[in-house]
Amino acid sequence: MQPSTSSPTQSDDEADAIKSAVSFLEQMDWQPVDEDSQQATIQSIKVDDRYELIDSHFKGAHAWLITFPADSQRTIETPHVLVDPESNEVIGYLPSE
Repeated sequence: MQPSTSSPTQSDDEADAIKSAVSFLEQMDWQPVDEDSQQATIQSIKVDDRYELIDSHFKGAHAWLITFPADSQRTIETPHVLVDPESNEVIGYLPSE
């Protein structure tokens, strides 16, 4: 899958992956702004040791990386979220700085 920007023409899989990422962020109290999910980007990546994984067996696997736009109102950026493309389950995240 090539990097893409979510838009009204996003696939159902992309929309489901973004919903999973937003739900995860809300559970962790890292809530993105509502508009952020509409501007989220998705790209296919190979998981490496930069990411905090929920289950280490995903290291080396391909996953979707969901990123949300930066917001000058926030002191800390929203973490990037890894989603398994098969199940749309969150498998990890890239902590923000």
